[in-house]
Amino acid sequence: MATKSQKKTDNIQEKIIASYMDFVLTEQKQPASIYAFAKHVGIDEASFYKEYTSFKDIDIAIWKQAAEQTINALMASEEFQTYNSREKLLGFFYTLVEALNANRSYFLYSLKEQGPMHKNLGEFKSQIENFAKPTIQQGLADKELEERKFISDRYHDAVWVNTLFILNFWSNDNSKGFEKTDAAIEKSVNLMLELMGKSALDSLLDMGKFLLQNGIRK
Repeated sequence: MATKSQKKTDNIQEKIIASYMDFVLTEQKQPASIYAFAKHVGIDEASFYKEYTSFKDIDIAIWKQAAEQTINALMASEEFQTYNSREKLLGFFYTLVEALNANRSYFLYSLKEQGPMHKNLGEFKSQIENFAKPTIQQGLADKELEERKFISDRYHDAVWVNTLFILNFWSNDNSKGFEKTDAAIEKSVNLMLELMGKSALDSLLDMGKFLLQNGIRK
């Protein structure tokens, strides 16, 4: 149960985040200074610095919050716990996009400001990796995914790359209800898991290994 102090902190954070999002979307630029922004919010400068050290920190927190809300919503579902790794990844990306759509204008602004290096997505990425790693391990244990020496330990990197692909597709999607993004999620997750699963390349390598081991070289 949250204490009064924690609730007060959460309320200040929510107030700062809501005011910051409103400001940058209205003005299409960051506030001139922390002092000016704190005055705009109706708090003193010291109260701002207790929660964040810069406007960049607010942006980082907003992205992290979107990932946390997505994961928490999924984990609270009993049905989700019965899903295989493919279903969990699909559910994750569908739910994440719903969370982003709730504040689409802000996230599009943020992506534009960050540029191709996605400099403020470090904690967002960490949240996604924390979700991806046990999901991948489930897939390996259930034989949905193929164990590969030196490679399967990095499968979660593919989930992050897929996240960046979906973010880029979603940010340029003008279809009704962003239905094309839903299709992109399904196709990209299917492809990603097919590459992680038993593939034609694995069969070819197995055959080559068999021929070499049995002396059939000519």
